[in-house]
Amino acid sequence: MDYYLTIKKEARIKIAVGACRFIASVGFCGSEKQARDFIQRVKEEFSNATHNAFAYRIGTGEDTIVRTSDADEPVGTAGPPILSSIDKVGLTNVVVVGTRYFGGVKLGIGGLIRAYRACSEAGLKEAGVEKKVITRNYTIIIPYDYIGQVINEISGFQGEVTAVRYDTLVEIDNVMPPKNYESFTNKLNDITRGQAKIRLKG
Repeated sequence: MDYYLTIKKEARIKIAVGACRFIASVGFCGSEKQARDFIQRVKEEFSNATHNAFAYRIGTGEDTIVRTSDADEPVGTAGPPILSSIDKVGLTNVVVVGTRYFGGVKLGIGGLIRAYRACSEAGLKEAGVEKKVITRNYTIIIPYDYIGQVINEISGFQGEVTAVRYDTLVEIDNVMPPKNYESFTNKLNDITRGQAKIRLKG
């Protein structure tokens, strides 16, 4: 798969379940640091809440990172239901914080699971879904003579030029789907007669 699904925008939604108030805060995260920073911001904003549970999923395939927290709710009643709502839509690079304000009436195990799941699903619906193509960052180093041809080929292989630097040689930063890398490098070697160098960034 050369794409993944994530949210279109950050979102926040509030729902009432019995006497309890639930708030879903949904954010994009491309790294665990981004996820933790988002969670911390929500916790600080709702520092007087009874619980701030969360779940996030980052990456695809073998590089996937998944974390959940019940935030002192009964085990498995908050973080996992939030995660299940993320997985139900097939999303990644997303973090959801489920905030609960206790209303004086206990919901029970089943009630908590349903409430956190419903809250998260509402937040994700508000955030929307967006398809993003998986790309890698490359730097191509070539003689000046080939700059026009190479830039045209980058576009032809679904790539995008992000920066160009002029020195003794030309350095072209670009992003491109990994599936096109091998065929692109073969074409690049043909065009430049083997004079091109490609460096993977990150």
